[in-house]
Amino acid sequence: MDSPRYSIIIPVPQFHTDEPALVSLRENVPSTGSVQILVAQGKHPTRQRNAALEYARGEIIVFLDGDCRLGPDFWKELEIALARPEVEIVGGPALLRPQATTNEKIFHALLTHTLIVGTISSRYFPRGQFAPATQTDLILCNLSVRKSIFGKIGPLSTDLYPNEENEWLDRARSAGVGAYYDPLLQVYRPQRTTWVQMGLMLLRYGIGRTRQFYVSGWQPTFHQVLPPMLIMTFIALFYWRLETTFVTLWLTASAIVAFSCDSYLRWWQKIIAGLAAPLLPLTYTVGQIIGWFALLFPTSIAPVEIVLLNERGERLS
Repeated sequence: MDSPRYSIIIPVPQFHTDEPALVSLRENVPSTGSVQILVAQGKHPTRQRNAALEYARGEIIVFLDGDCRLGPDFWKELEIALARPEVEIVGGPALLRPQATTNEKIFHALLTHTLIVGTISSRYFPRGQFAPATQTDLILCNLSVRKSIFGKIGPLSTDLYPNEENEWLDRARSAGVGAYYDPLLQVYRPQRTTWVQMGLMLLRYGIGRTRQFYVSGWQPTFHQVLPPMLIMTFIALFYWRLETTFVTLWLTASAIVAFSCDSYLRWWQKIIAGLAAPLLPLTYTVGQIIGWFALLFPTSIAPVEIVLLNERGERLS
């Protein structure tokens, strides 16, 4: 049997035939080349992806999350991108699903606001044109890689989750691998639905970013400079008893965000988004600080059971 063109890797905690990614793949298939679908069931997504990678036979590895749905032109855009010989890694944004709740819309608006998250906004909204990318532009739930690249730089780091793709993309950049961002290569997925979920996500990403620093090394990037900048700002404000200045800065930042939020939000949703906006970098920073303390008390990673399944739920290993 000829090798498939694509091997699609989907990590899930538990297999369900109606997983959005599987439903979408049944409805949206590539016009050229066969597809191998690998569903990795387990409780450690990084290890699940690596386990599936060893079983993959495709020339192109497509990473999706179980809650993703492909955009209508996904395969067409992917083929156009891969037709360029310099493209070895390509990814695009994970857009908000059409049937989103109010909280999802607010959270997504905050994550796509460049004043709040910087260039990471391109992960959630199409920005600019097809162009070379860094780890801040790409997201693992919509990332395609030529399989040969893993032979050059190795698999994802099993010591990291989340932020494993950031460290891996840093390795790719150091090795001169051609990584690109395609704003038209799109998937749709839900956003967090409660404020608690959103806060925990930011904390987890902050902790993961610190662990990534520990693995990749410190560089003067936005994410590594942000914590000390915010900490020094808070110390200065409270040391000189500038609480009024702090409140003024918070309300000013909130107003700027509210007036510049995406137009699909209603006026009251924009006000909520504006008032909550400063909490995103603050919560993320708290996560990074927790991450540094966590490094002082390393814990061993418990073994996990990983089961590889095909799209019908039949066991492969």
